[in-house]
Amino acid sequence: MTNAAPPRDAVPPEDESPVVCPAKKYIFDLRSYVWKEIDTLIRIPHPAKGIGHGGMRVCYEVDDLDEEGAGMPMVAKMFRRNISDVVEKDYFNEGEAQCMCEEFATNFNRIHLDSMHKPNISFLQCYVVRIPRKNIPEEYQNKRTGFFSYKTQDTREVMFVMEPMLRGTFTKYNSNYGETYREDKKAALTSTQAKRRTEIFETAEAFSHFSLVESGGSMLLCDLQGVNDFLTDPQIHTEDGKGLGMGNMGQEGIDKWVEKHVCNDMCRALGLQPLQGDVRAQLQSQKPVTPSQLVPLTKPLAEMSEAERVEYAMKVSQLNY
Repeated sequence: MTNAAPPRDAVPPEDESPVVCPAKKYIFDLRSYVWKEIDTLIRIPHPAKGIGHGGMRVCYEVDDLDEEGAGMPMVAKMFRRNISDVVEKDYFNEGEAQCMCEEFATNFNRIHLDSMHKPNISFLQCYVVRIPRKNIPEEYQNKRTGFFSYKTQDTREVMFVMEPMLRGTFTKYNSNYGETYREDKKAALTSTQAKRRTEIFETAEAFSHFSLVESGGSMLLCDLQGVNDFLTDPQIHTEDGKGLGMGNMGQEGIDKWVEKHVCNDMCRALGLQPLQGDVRAQLQSQKPVTPSQLVPLTKPLAEMSEAERVEYAMKVSQLNY
């Protein structure tokens, strides 16, 4: 997803007044793996004009209103019209994928490294939003352009994935087929900014590698992009290619990424081994990661004080392994 000029199919010549619609907002519960529904109000400041697009989605600015009418600036992401047969389940699959990525990120962020600085990886909280047809103002019911023209094929309702609006320079770190973007030659970065970008790039690549190891070779998180280390629009490839978004390229996507991946200093610091051959067999045959690998010992346990041993035990207890 980029912040480029909006696509032609989302920018009619005229601009229009803001529109407020009652809507249903769905929040994914990672513990129960169930979507929970709540009522909300969505304001669309510019229903005739999108703010950006990618190959699959178009973006619109929206506000998620609270009971007092105050709005939280958000981005609504809808499948473009060049994606055929979009149904409501497609939006829930996209939202679920991004929520699952945050679970992987939590485990990744818990790993402590003494040898180098490891930035945290965060994925934006995302929601699925539905605007029932009855809640769309009459003058927008049959719009062929703009926000209200993007309806699902099965329910004919307006649906989108919604997330907080990021401020800053949008950057892509890797793709869903293994391409990497170590540098952004179009961005005029200072030496400090360039160093920070490289650090996050290597962390993003190592995170993709980590996700493959964490899942025993059955799942890969990639297509990582965002503002600094706040990421959005990730893709998950699964070995069977089912669910978790339209960009799930299955084993082919995993193989393409593995083929192009080159381990960096972050991968090595995390103890991730180079990938080759039958990756699934390779990963499943590896010895389980030990707590001392994830939380390195500063000295032998026998030489630690009671306070140091307690602190180390607390760090280990926080791991989800």
